[in-house]
Amino acid sequence: MAEQPQPIGNDFTGSEVLTDAIKTLLNQYPGLGSTEYITFEEIPDDGGICFSADNGALVYSERESVTAHVRQICRYPFYIVYRVGSVEELPKINAQTFLDGIGKWLCKEKIVIAGAEYKLSAYPVLSQDRTIKKIARSNSYGLEPKENGVQDWVLPVSVEYENEFDR
Repeated sequence: MAEQPQPIGNDFTGSEVLTDAIKTLLNQYPGLGSTEYITFEEIPDDGGICFSADNGALVYSERESVTAHVRQICRYPFYIVYRVGSVEELPKINAQTFLDGIGKWLCKEKIVIAGAEYKLSAYPVLSQDRTIKKIARSNSYGLEPKENGVQDWVLPVSVEYENEFDR
C-alpha cells in the first residue's frame, strides 16, 4: 500500500484565505433553507450547521525555482457539522442527506433538490495567488448522541490548492 503524504509545513495566510472563501462557498449551497446559515465553529446547542478547520492549511510539497519562484501544493481539511436537536429518526436522516448533498455539490457532482438539478460550476477565486484545484470529501457519520439526544453529524472535507509566490 502506498504511504500517505505527510505535511511539511503550514500556510498560515492560506488558512485565513481559505476559511473566508469556504464560509462564503458553503453559504451558497442551494440546499440551505432561506433562514439557514453555515457558521465557522459556532453552533447552537439545540441544532444548526457550522464548519470547523481541522489543522489549518497544510503544505504538502514545495518547489522553488532558481529565480526564487515558489509553488506549493497545500490542503485545507475541514469538517461540516450538522447538529440535530432531536431524538427522532427523520431529522437525523435529513442531516445525513444534507451532508451528502453538500459534499457532492462541493466535489462538482450533480445534485437534485426538490426536483431541480444543481452543479457547482467553479470554485471561488482565492486571493494572494492561491488556486483551488479540487475538493474531496469522505462519508458523513454521526457522533455519539449526548444525554439529551442532541447529535452531531460530521462530513470530512479537504480542499487541495496551489500557492505561488516569489521569495
